[in-house]
Amino acid sequence: MREVTKFILNNWAIVFPITVFIIALPFILSRYFPNNLTLLTIKQAFKVVLTSRINLLTIFIITYVVTVISGVINDNLSVGQSLFGSLYSVLGYGIMFWVGFILSITVLDILLFGFDKRVEYVNTKLLLEWVIISSPFIYWLVKYNQWVFLAAIIAFLIGQIIRKPMILKTLN
Repeated sequence: MREVTKFILNNWAIVFPITVFIIALPFILSRYFPNNLTLLTIKQAFKVVLTSRINLLTIFIITYVVTVISGVINDNLSVGQSLFGSLYSVLGYGIMFWVGFILSITVLDILLFGFDKRVEYVNTKLLLEWVIISSPFIYWLVKYNQWVFLAAIIAFLIGQIIRKPMILKTLN
């Protein structure tokens, strides 16, 4: 995972346009081939994947707030030190988490929602996705006794709940 992160960070000028092109391609092609079932399926799967931005936002905000509060209360830092330190901690130290999280949620979204579009299983799929992705954080919570992992787990669950109506709208 470390090598993947290093490659992405070192070659971001190449990786970013390729990623944008891959994501935009089904949307562009579906304009020229509107009745192609494969393109419609890929487009719908990408729309589900794009709803994961809700999870990213909720996890970032909640873990940032928790680390700021923890820095002020537990570590006796000033508010300014805690704001800057928490931002560095969540973004800088957590870069491995963010890359792994984005990759895992993207793969699981494509596997779970790309092939089976029945809306009656959305709750089960979201719960399964939450359990699979939260498992390492539960382990780290127990091993390292860092409560920010509990905040991330709860934030991810809140993100999944907020994300559900967007997925239902996309699948219908």
